[in-house]
Amino acid sequence: MQTVFRISVRSTDLDAQRHVNNAVYFQYFEQARLEHLKRLGFLAKYAPGEGPRHSIAIAETTCRYKAPAYYGDTLLVKVGTREVRQRSFALAYEVRREGDGALLAEGESVQVWLDEAGRPASLPEPLRLNLEGSHAR
Repeated sequence: MQTVFRISVRSTDLDAQRHVNNAVYFQYFEQARLEHLKRLGFLAKYAPGEGPRHSIAIAETTCRYKAPAYYGDTLLVKVGTREVRQRSFALAYEVRREGDGALLAEGESVQVWLDEAGRPASLPEPLRLNLEGSHAR
């Protein structure tokens, strides 16, 4: 199951041309990615200093811009799994304006699973299965 994350465009998201700055889309991807990974069990809730020491590193991220977004728009960022590998996984993103459904941007990111020492490690089986169940369509 994919995750859909709703974002309201803020005035601080705009550039001099009064549309959402291209770099802000990566922030939208990050917000949706974190919500998606939390839903899939990757991000445990624990106090600082407690819990597992594994982490995820971004190896690559891309964005293709299709149409501008403006202040006051509500955006729907859809994220789902594109590919699962031994130590990494790729996610696919789609940003649409809620009002008219216009496609504004598409993107991808590759994440690497890191062990407690910060080295690439095999994805734990439960997390792998959750990723495989959230394929982008």
